[in-house]
Amino acid sequence: MEKELPIYRDPDYGIEFIADVNKFEFREKANPDNRYTLEDMIDLGEDGYRFDHFDKTSRRDLTITPPQFVTVAPKQMAEKYNKAVEEILLLTDFELMVDQEALSRRIKHGELPTVEIGGHIFYADARIDLLRPKDDFSTMGISFDELEDWYVDPKNTYAFPYDPKTHEIGKIEWDKVVEYPKDLLFVEIPFVKTLDPVGWNRKWGWGELEGLKETGLRLDFKAALIPWNKSGIDELIRENRLKQHISQSPKENERKENKKGRKM
Repeated sequence: MEKELPIYRDPDYGIEFIADVNKFEFREKANPDNRYTLEDMIDLGEDGYRFDHFDKTSRRDLTITPPQFVTVAPKQMAEKYNKAVEEILLLTDFELMVDQEALSRRIKHGELPTVEIGGHIFYADARIDLLRPKDDFSTMGISFDELEDWYVDPKNTYAFPYDPKTHEIGKIEWDKVVEYPKDLLFVEIPFVKTLDPVGWNRKWGWGELEGLKETGLRLDFKAALIPWNKSGIDELIRENRLKQHISQSPKENERKENKKGRKM
């Protein structure tokens, strides 16, 4: 597969790099462990990218400046974004990789991204650190600071109990819970920077467009509903049931209830 990918050959040093648009990285052909992703490189806009590369042969740090992916790998970019190569060649990486309509709505018209959680719409505003429920003024909503306790590092998401009545993080007495919470949902949403990258940049004083190639830009999200038996709560329930001398697990109770309803 590597042979099918385009190669960028640095004109100053003759070093060859594989341009992989699926991973958006440049890999040294002679040593694929040397790889440079969008996060590793300095974005030079229409002039491409820049990164420092240690050359084992000369034992020097070299500055490599490959062109944009649309220039070095137009065919692969066209396939990735389902466009004609001729169209690709008229665009920059930024214009292709970042939804321009969504960008206009977010920056020019001030639209906030929305997240549907348990059937209710929330506005995601990273600048003020808040998930604010639409048309509900009884609560401020959910702050991203609160969600830090529910951050899932490998997935770069938040997974947390949600109360659909109060539109807040669900309250659970963890040392007493002995069954799945009946009035709460367990949901998963993306990390704040993914939800609202423009607001994130504003909050930290960076340029509004900083990092949008890496995160992408969307204005509508929907929380994933996680079954309670996939939430990690089962072990805690078992421990609490043992402490309280309750033998049945939530599944055993459920089977009991089902048997009651099957009497002939």
